[in-house]
Amino acid sequence: MFTSIKKAGAIALFLFSGLSSATVIEKAPDLGNYWSPLSSSGTYVYANSFVAEETGTVASLGLWLRGGSSNLVFMVLDSVGGNPAQGPSIGSVLASTATVAGLSYGALTYVEAAATNSLILNAGSTYWFAASAIGLGGLGSYNVGGHTQNSGGIVDNGTFWFSNSSSGASFDGRNLTPEMAFRVTTSAVPEPASIALLGIGLIGLGAMRRRKNA
Repeated sequence: MFTSIKKAGAIALFLFSGLSSATVIEKAPDLGNYWSPLSSSGTYVYANSFVAEETGTVASLGLWLRGGSSNLVFMVLDSVGGNPAQGPSIGSVLASTATVAGLSYGALTYVEAAATNSLILNAGSTYWFAASAIGLGGLGSYNVGGHTQNSGGIVDNGTFWFSNSSSGASFDGRNLTPEMAFRVTTSAVPEPASIALLGIGLIGLGAMRRRKNA
């Protein structure tokens, strides 16, 4: 009986582990230092498109930075009107981090922060990684890493947009290449079938324990 309980527990744990997986979308800085200045008194917002590889929620957001030291927030934005050709919408924040403290970096350095809130991103849809200094204060400005369009196994014809508006209400410039280097880590949303399998495993485990106690 004890062996059966162990087996049921192992099955339940296996099913549970299958519900939680992470996907990393990374545009690496293969061009080194590039875009400048990202700051609270210059170019206020940088945004770069990416395609969600699976349906899930944002776990963390990261960006390669050099220089400093304005405070920043990393975000995921939706497209204007849901149309990627119209660019990112600063009013449609789907995920965000807490304020990233304005530190100075002598060399290009990867900086990551956990998402404090996130809506579900849908597989195959286009979204925008954004770094914003709007209203956050701090001194100095950053270079960010540059990424060659469609390199590193990511073929999405992504674009890099920027806003010189202190409100970020409008993006007044964009480039096809190079793009901004960043990383988006998402956690998969469990499918109903997977949740049902987990429930069956846990019910079986409970039944075996009750029989043992009886």
